[in-house]
Amino acid sequence: MPVRRASVPHPDSRIASSNPNPKGPSYKRLLHRLRRILLNKIIIIITSIIVVLAVAGAVLYYYSSINNPQYKTVLPGGKSISELGGWTRVSPPDKDPVFAYTDKINNVSIGVSQQPLPQSFKTDTASHVTDLAKKYNATTEITTSDTVAYLGTSTKGPQSVIFTKKGLLILIKSQKKIDNAAWKDYIESLGGDGSGLIPKY
Repeated sequence: MPVRRASVPHPDSRIASSNPNPKGPSYKRLLHRLRRILLNKIIIIITSIIVVLAVAGAVLYYYSSINNPQYKTVLPGGKSISELGGWTRVSPPDKDPVFAYTDKINNVSIGVSQQPLPQSFKTDTASHVTDLAKKYNATTEITTSDTVAYLGTSTKGPQSVIFTKKGLLILIKSQKKIDNAAWKDYIESLGGDGSGLIPKY
């Protein structure tokens, strides 16, 4: 009876079984997994950038609201707030915002503070301003084309001027006495966003 030889796999077939085709299902699963990992990383990076930008924007807005008025102000004609040294908040953080800048009239330093007209002043404004001026002993009237200002002078020379303009309550203090005509010119020069008349002093 003839002896049947056991079949021996061809060497190439053993190599093929131990080294599957790199383009087969396993390769596709690995490629899909890598793509998914890469996509997740991209999403995380984009989300992180959005969060950082949002936080940075909120911080910038917060500091801007602290260092700059969020209401319309008036400046002397021909000058920008940067030329005047910028705004300074002069009211406490827990109080209504009042901002001020410094300037000069005839080489005398002045501080100009502005705030939105208080709600209580919006009715019978003139009387409220007059009463407030009396507290500063500002009883001398300076009449301009669009407002009446009240000037007070201390015995040592510094002066205070109180008036309303363009929905603002404005208080100006000087280090020394200034001529009434120069005060009038300066008050006249105050216009919206620095677009007022050029002071004559």
